[in-house]
Amino acid sequence: MAKLDPSTPKFRYTLLVLNCLLTFGSYYCFDMPANLEQHIKDQVISGFTDDVNTYYNYFYLVYSWCNMIMSLCAGVMVDRLGKEKSMYLFVTFCIVGSAVYALGAALVDSDPMLRYIIMFAGRFIFGLGGGPITIVQNAFTAIHFNGHELAMAFGCTLTVSRVGSVVNFNVTPSLYDLFYDNVSEDYALAITLAVGSFLTCFSLIAAYYLARMDNYAQQTSQGAYRPDGSGGSFKTKKVALKDVKEFPALYWVLAITISIFYSIIFPFMADSSSFLQEDKFGLDDKSASFRASLVYMCSMVVSPFLGAFVDWIGRRTNIAFLGTSLTLPVFLLLADTSYDPIYAMLMLGISYSVCAAALWPSVQLLVPLHTVGTANGVATSVQMLGIGICNILVGYLRDQTSFVTTMMFFFSLGCGCVATVLLMYLLDHDKKMHLGKRDTENVGGEGALDPLLAKGQKEELV
Repeated sequence: MAKLDPSTPKFRYTLLVLNCLLTFGSYYCFDMPANLEQHIKDQVISGFTDDVNTYYNYFYLVYSWCNMIMSLCAGVMVDRLGKEKSMYLFVTFCIVGSAVYALGAALVDSDPMLRYIIMFAGRFIFGLGGGPITIVQNAFTAIHFNGHELAMAFGCTLTVSRVGSVVNFNVTPSLYDLFYDNVSEDYALAITLAVGSFLTCFSLIAAYYLARMDNYAQQTSQGAYRPDGSGGSFKTKKVALKDVKEFPALYWVLAITISIFYSIIFPFMADSSSFLQEDKFGLDDKSASFRASLVYMCSMVVSPFLGAFVDWIGRRTNIAFLGTSLTLPVFLLLADTSYDPIYAMLMLGISYSVCAAALWPSVQLLVPLHTVGTANGVATSVQMLGIGICNILVGYLRDQTSFVTTMMFFFSLGCGCVATVLLMYLLDHDKKMHLGKRDTENVGGEGALDPLLAKGQKEELV
């Protein structure tokens, strides 16, 4: 490694590969419960309650609300501990959390409530690292890449992370069947979850070599750490609640829109595999998981190009209106027809990609540059609060009502999201979202990277 010159593209792209692998395991683990939902309910939750859907969704609730808190303080932790120590800390949270979750599943002779509590604790620990690790990842990317390479590097980290989600949806059901048939019926669930925990260990290996490369560049004062300052740069913007008073009304409507939209996507994806196994669709677990993975697959393929297109064309409110409107036919098709849900999932994937490109990068357009960190932190917290609440509601609706009622709940959220986008259009008096530009008086040297950082930060909470 010492033979590589930090000023060469080979060094930077080797570092980029390691940086991409940093979050592959955590993205893989995040939605493992979604692909093992029925097994978790049957083997653990049903042993102590009839409200299996409610208690299952608590696993996603605790992750969301952990991120709600960590989004406000993770940047400060990176500032005080440094990139390397923070990276090891957050990766360790991911490894320990996923391992504890698997341990709870492995205690097959224990009280079901105890198993559930252990799994819940594992999910909590996992949430302490799953979101914040992206902040460290963005820091390394912004330091070692600049200019036109920065957008490419952020796109690569997002795409590889999404590969983890897609692989999980397509591999996990088959892994469970493999272990169930050939290893142990009782421990198949725990072993399958342990595979996810094992994959997060690769993040620790990637973190070790990533830190070595970054330290080498610092010690030799080459590459990103050249004394002339011509390398990349990254400045963590701390959350300061006093900045909230400077946020315009349009920002708050945007934050509510983001919260509502992602409260559609993530709570649906948490139950997507079981949703698509409704009798009228005639799908088994593998076919349902594949169709659910199409949402993330669209994001993986389209997002890097769509982000650049939105940056070029502007008109973010118009694009957001298109993206949010696409959610409406999705849930009407699922609720009222027996068509193959592959078409609905493709539409939802396009909607997710379009809104991710239009909404999150708009945050930095609406607030003064010195408040961008606070704006992103507050918006993320509002988003995670909404997602957690919707996780609870979806679990309750599935336990107490019907599949159609749950789909109409998502449809009503889509209608609310469209309404808030229209309100954004009315409030955009300065045409900042329409033109894709901030006020000229707010532009400063510090903000040169803000659009790209916002693009990278938009996936911090996934």
